[in-house]
Amino acid sequence: MAGHLRLILALLMTVCLNLGCSGNGQNTAVRLAIMTTADLQSKIVPYEVKEDGQKVSVGGLERIAAAAKTVRHQVDGSLLLSSGDDLVGYLYALLKGDPEMVGMTLAGYDVVTPGNHEFDYGLAVYRNALAQAKFDVISANTTVTDPEVAARIKPWVVKDVAGVKIGLFGLMTPDFIKVCSPPGGGVKVNPETIPVAKDVVGKLKSMGCQLIVALTHQGMALDRNLAAEVPGIDIIIGGHDHESGYAVVGRTIIANDGLGGKSLGVLRFKFRDGAVTDPAWEQIKLTVEVGSDPKIHALMAGYMAQCQAKLGQKIGETTEELDAREKTVRFQESTAGNLITDAWLNWFDQADVALLNSGTIRGDKIYPAGPVTYLLVNEIQQFLGEIIRVQLTGADLKQVLEIDASSLVVDGDGCPTQSRAASGGFLQAGGLRVTIDLKQQPFCATYSGRQVTQIINPGARVVKVEIRRRGNWENLDPVAAYSVLVNDWMAGGGDGYYVFLKEGLKKEPTTMITTDVLASYIKQHVPVSPKVEGRITFIGK
Repeated sequence: MAGHLRLILALLMTVCLNLGCSGNGQNTAVRLAIMTTADLQSKIVPYEVKEDGQKVSVGGLERIAAAAKTVRHQVDGSLLLSSGDDLVGYLYALLKGDPEMVGMTLAGYDVVTPGNHEFDYGLAVYRNALAQAKFDVISANTTVTDPEVAARIKPWVVKDVAGVKIGLFGLMTPDFIKVCSPPGGGVKVNPETIPVAKDVVGKLKSMGCQLIVALTHQGMALDRNLAAEVPGIDIIIGGHDHESGYAVVGRTIIANDGLGGKSLGVLRFKFRDGAVTDPAWEQIKLTVEVGSDPKIHALMAGYMAQCQAKLGQKIGETTEELDAREKTVRFQESTAGNLITDAWLNWFDQADVALLNSGTIRGDKIYPAGPVTYLLVNEIQQFLGEIIRVQLTGADLKQVLEIDASSLVVDGDGCPTQSRAASGGFLQAGGLRVTIDLKQQPFCATYSGRQVTQIINPGARVVKVEIRRRGNWENLDPVAAYSVLVNDWMAGGGDGYYVFLKEGLKKEPTTMITTDVLASYIKQHVPVSPKVEGRITFIGK
């Protein structure tokens, strides 16, 4: 009998060796997938983007849900994560986060970390949003005074996924104060993310977690540093800088899905004997071909109808006309331009100058003094560009202003239109005063795309520039450093502003959208009273 028992045990051992045995040792490879979106920014329904000159419909929670469902059927276990900034802008302000959180819950999100924009409208609004969320919310370096919000934001969470014990912890950007609207107090972010991460990883390891995932909202550069400085993190799922990417630093995988839910990031891998093997990163483009969840589609359509009905509600008031006519904003200082650039400087109070290319000011009419609505704000600023903070020397800023002055074409000035700033490149300005002599020669250059291959004439029209610093007007210093706010179009060299493409130039995305900053400023400064006040003056016509 004993001999038969030994024979049976030997046969079982042989089967285990040949086929693999599951259990705590994870001898059998488990197929896992981590799915992610980053910086969804309240894009809850499909929207159009231009690709190769064609309009393409992308994104939407209904498609995220459909794509995630397909992936779940292909693996043994999965997680759907968000790295923050899911709530932003007028949709968040009007509907208090309900559509985003309800839709994400229905789509099957498991864990999210909040981004800085979740706090843009204060803790009370975020508390309302969290009440609709049926998933875990984590951030190890964020503390809040609101007891209900604090109860929802945990430093970490542990999930059992197909028998694998996964520990996840969240991190908020250490630049929270720089990039978040004042939330009325009650939010504190520890900028020392490395010590925080080391402490959390140690705790998760002591709890027996086999796989450690950091869910971060701090950008790829800081994610790389996190991977290099904190051993024990297997995977970092990141966001905040709007850049999609995949990298491996040491033994840590870093993945970021990019902006706006245009795709679903999917990291597939096998987990066996405590190790990640065969990782594969894919971004599933969320076009009509991926399908749609009909329940989410119907719910989100209803929410968008509510939002459209509320866009006409008053958010503030102006005592002055807002001149957004093209014949004004593209040729001279305007009240609309001054209001927008003042709003930027109010939000980013450490910046010196705000410059706005007038081609982004739309509406082409005078808006009378009186109530201001979200609809008006979105009519004037239709492009929803991101504000970028750029460090320029005084000499570079002077060159930017020469390009600006070249947008004004004077008969016989000798520079063809393709060699100067576009007509919409005339700049509205905050924080500076500039005098332009139209009798002088304009900037003129040979362009190859957005780069300049030859400067034909550096320009001589800008005869005086003053910068407002510490409440006083100072002459522009060619060697001084200035913090300049522009939109992402200009920062990318649009309208001929090649200066912003110079190698080594420090450019910092703020993640703030132009309409959101303008609407917030109008709500906080009732009434607004923008005036034409000599920021741009001319010699000659």
